Amino acid sequence: MSATRDELHFLVDQLPEERLVPVLRLIRGDDAAGRRERALAALARVQEHMRGVTGADEELARLRDGDRS
Repeated sequence: MSATRDELHFLVDQLPEERLVPVLRLIRGDDAAGRRERALAALARVQEHMRGVTGADEELARLRDGDRS
């Protein structure tokens, strides 16, 4: 475990500064809210693109609201 941790620290130290924050979020597992926000934004873009397509609005709303029945 210690060798793995040392290797991880070494690899993180090699990252450019601008890549460090997202990697730390991933490691710490604290980017769930950010992923949800990005997913909702992407869903909104798809919904806008698909506006007027029969059934698309209802299906996208169902997915957005989490009703997976």
